[in-house]
Amino acid sequence: MDKVMKGFGARGASGASSGTNIQAGDVPLKSSEVCPSKITIPGKRAPLDLTLKTTLQFVSSSSVKWCHNLSTSCRGTVAGGRSQSSGRTRQESNKEFLFSKALQSWVYPQSMLPAPIVSAMLSSTARGEKDFIHKRYQDWEDSFQNLYYMFRKNLLNIFYVCTAQFVALFISGNCLEKQSCNAYLSQSTRGMRSLLRKQQGVSFSMPLCKAEMEQATEDDLIEFSKIRTLNLGQTLHIDALSEVDNTTQSLLSFTGNKSVHGLYDVLLNYKSFLNSLSATDVPVLYSPVPFQNGSLHIPKVICREMRKADSGLASSSVLDDAGEPGSAASDPPLAAGSVCYSMEIKDAALPPWVVSGVCAAMTSDTDRFDLT
Repeated sequence: MDKVMKGFGARGASGASSGTNIQAGDVPLKSSEVCPSKITIPGKRAPLDLTLKTTLQFVSSSSVKWCHNLSTSCRGTVAGGRSQSSGRTRQESNKEFLFSKALQSWVYPQSMLPAPIVSAMLSSTARGEKDFIHKRYQDWEDSFQNLYYMFRKNLLNIFYVCTAQFVALFISGNCLEKQSCNAYLSQSTRGMRSLLRKQQGVSFSMPLCKAEMEQATEDDLIEFSKIRTLNLGQTLHIDALSEVDNTTQSLLSFTGNKSVHGLYDVLLNYKSFLNSLSATDVPVLYSPVPFQNGSLHIPKVICREMRKADSGLASSSVLDDAGEPGSAASDPPLAAGSVCYSMEIKDAALPPWVVSGVCAAMTSDTDRFDLT
């Protein structure tokens, strides 16, 4: 994985777009068509992408009403109802199963508390509010421990820990018939790296960083401290990595059980180690499978019926809960062949299992679609 990431880093960050447009279909790949913002992928599989998204948009010439109806029934089922399907073909049942399964993630906590509210509750003299915060943190600790040990026992191969400052990814896989254990932490800072390396003895690499790693030994630091104490002229210490803090290049990679467990220990005790997070709500945990205290979570799905640009004035209508267009009565009916369908999936974070799962469901219904 580190070699792959170093390869990405070597290609440079020449104006990469924040959104990537992917076209799925059996189309030959031409070098002239490849650019940072638009990539045509031959075949029907989405590329490996471990970053968390906030929005996915599919555009297809095939109707997406079934997706809208199914996402509505999914929400009803989560709320306590039971969805029923009758008279459906095996192919329809398969694509609906794939789509409903793809939307599912397990999350803790179910909703976040704003930082000012957390600060007010921590400083409150009311025992009930302090007990609530303490219980919330204890539940989070139990959830994180449960996820991590499921991960180490190979009952789970990926999960995320999301804070306001960084995201940590724990991922495992088979490499040369040997189980590998890895973790990654995005947007690190000099303080975080110092905490991990010097205080906790956790080893890591920075595969996307173009600058040299901070390689100062303990002897170097002692010598530098003596120079400062003696005040021999004006002493200036320049950190070669100070400019990469909170950027893509500051990604940290942890390989092997010992390093990954070291990161786990720091995150489990983040209130003691990371003062900047002590007055915020607990980090959000995302998993593709159930875990202790986790809640089933379904993202918001919006489906639209749109007139193609080359068929006249552009217009769109949002499908209502019955899966029917909700456009104004004055809008002219859309002729067959002049219509395309859009499905937008939104959430605070869309993990890769949602992206790849929805792609698999869509390819079971249509040979071709655009994904942004």
